[in-house]
Parts: sequence; structure tokens; C-alpha cells
Amino acid sequence: MELLWSAVKTRELANLAGDHLADAADAADRGIHRVCSSEQLPWSFLTPAGLTIHPQTPQN
Repeated sequence: MELLWSAVKTRELANLAGDHLADAADAADRGIHRVCSSEQLPWSFLTPAGLTIHPQTPQN
């Protein structure tokens, strides 16, 4: 979550000077959509978090 927030803050919310809170919410929505529409960007957040999609099979 922190990496997603960082990605949105450095692009869509950088230097945002909206008149209403809704302006920031719209910008954040656009940022989340941008990240989700990328094929690799969402997956790049997993490695620094120590997460994987295919965990190792537990040994019996």
C-alpha cells in the first residue's frame, strides 16, 4: 500500500492545487487506475514488500 501511495503522490498528486477535496480524490483515482492498467507496475510493488504470488509449497 505504501508503494502505491508513493507512486500516486509523486505523479498525480504532485503540486496539486485543487480548490476542493474532490480534486485530490479524483487525482488519486486516476493514479490508482494508471498503476492498475500497467502490466508490470502493480507486480513491482510485491518484491520490496517481501511478497510473492506463488509461495513455495510447504514441506511435510
